[in-house]
Amino acid sequence: MTGNSIKHNKLKVGKLHTRSVPNRIFGWSLFWLSLAIVVVNWIEEFSDLEVLPGGHSFFYLAGGVVAAAIGLWRAGVMDAKS
Repeated sequence: MTGNSIKHNKLKVGKLHTRSVPNRIFGWSLFWLSLAIVVVNWIEEFSDLEVLPGGHSFFYLAGGVVAAAIGLWRAGVMDAKS
């Protein structure tokens, strides 16, 4: 075999995908809102502040983490780049 007869096969793993602008805006907005709720919930735990209905709750923490993950997904952060 000579150097010219060797074929290089390229394996395409995935395609580059970019989410639409409304999806990215919604995703980042949901992420930052969720992060704010988690922070306010944490502040309520250690102070007398009562901003969230019902006060400090595990459900605000769990819901904030889940909503933040969904926001990052909708923003396109978790999409394959290769």
